[in-house]
Amino acid sequence: MNSALAKAHEANRLRREQGIEIERLDPIEKASRNPSSLRLAINAKCWDCQEADQDPGVRGRISMCPITACPLWNVRPYRKADEG
Repeated sequence: MNSALAKAHEANRLRREQGIEIERLDPIEKASRNPSSLRLAINAKCWDCQEADQDPGVRGRISMCPITACPLWNVRPYRKADEG
């Protein structure tokens, strides 16, 4: 685990201990809060396209997306590290 991620985990642990509720946002909510972020917009579009509200396996569907003609296919989130 890299140091930034370890720091974030520690900060969240401290918040939970203090009783502060951690807000969990889906990619669409994250993108709407930061409309200038291209990465968040891509993540939100893939999330929406794969109908995230249907079941909890949306990340797997996005990583295995069969729509190679999509202009976002090469930059979709949740891809395996060994893929392009």
